[in-house]
Amino acid sequence: MHDRRQPPPPARPLPHRPQPRTRKRTSWRPWLLMGGALTFGSVLALAALAFVALLLMATPDRVAAGVTVAGQNIGGSSQREAETLIADLAARPVALVDGVRQWQVTPGEFGIRVDVDGTLADALDAAPGSPVALRVAIDLSQTQTTLVNLSPEINIPPETEPEARDGWVMEIPVMLDRLWRDAPGELADAAVELSMMAVEPPRPLASNGYSGEPVTHVVEAGQELGLIAKQYNVSISDIVQMNDLADPDLLFIGQELLIPAAGIYAPTDETAPPAPSATGRSILVSTGDQRIYAYENGKLVHSHLVSTGRSETPTVLGDYQIYVKYTADDMTGPDYFLPQVPFTMYFYQGYAIHGTYWHNAFGRPMSHGCVNLPVDEAQWFFDFAEVGTLVRVV
Repeated sequence: MHDRRQPPPPARPLPHRPQPRTRKRTSWRPWLLMGGALTFGSVLALAALAFVALLLMATPDRVAAGVTVAGQNIGGSSQREAETLIADLAARPVALVDGVRQWQVTPGEFGIRVDVDGTLADALDAAPGSPVALRVAIDLSQTQTTLVNLSPEINIPPETEPEARDGWVMEIPVMLDRLWRDAPGELADAAVELSMMAVEPPRPLASNGYSGEPVTHVVEAGQELGLIAKQYNVSISDIVQMNDLADPDLLFIGQELLIPAAGIYAPTDETAPPAPSATGRSILVSTGDQRIYAYENGKLVHSHLVSTGRSETPTVLGDYQIYVKYTADDMTGPDYFLPQVPFTMYFYQGYAIHGTYWHNAFGRPMSHGCVNLPVDEAQWFFDFAEVGTLVRVV
């Protein structure tokens, strides 16, 4: 028998299934970027806050116990309190002290500027019990001006009557040197000890060819040098030179002045020392007469009183030549400093002929070895002499 199979029934169509709708894919990239930026900004802000906190922790808000500034205890003060105290220290006047005498000047008059912020930072960083110096900047030209202006009041002229007595003159170069080397130390207690130098009484007037007979004038109340000079029909400079007055404005009742009846002594070719050279221009400095002489072709053309070196700092003797000239020069030595000395002519190492504005005691040894002249006279010699001019010191 044959096996006959039945054909399979026809396939039934599958029911229709709706296709799922394709959703539009949304991009999240901008939001991710914005979120990242916010997160990064937050991290930066937190880091900045942490850094500020570290700074606050590193910078103390109070000065350690026992810290002193310029001798004043500011230990335990808050930062603001310490700043106020330091500012007060910076504004206090400076006392210039000479024994029992005292003069006060403002910091500005004395050329002082205190760095309050810098001093405060030093105080906040200082260990307990530490001394802190004021941070000081000083304008020595201003300091010098103030000292020169005060010198008539501070200096004490020498006297010959009723008995010889030394005078005292402020050593401005020495004081400037001290301040130049250690201004914070000198100003630590707002008091500066004046350096004073003894000045011998004037020597008797040498005849030296002077033919006039001087007369004696006794200073009365209300008299000043200009009126006295007018009364005798002589110049103020004649009276100043004859009496070696350190300060023509400083007279006192009862003071005796020699008045030149026939004019002050002026050297001539016959009375002056021999010229160093018979040709050209030359200069001679006499430490004995305290006088400088200018010659041209062996003839005297000009002369003036000077101040040469003191016994402990003498002016060198011998023949030299001017080797450099400066209209103004800073001069310093072992114990002096002078800014912008006018009309300076160096003739041997650090020895020079120059203008002088810190004293008026010409005719006496006053210097550290240089040849001091009034500024206008120094300018005359500066214009007269060239580099190479012969200078003889005797």
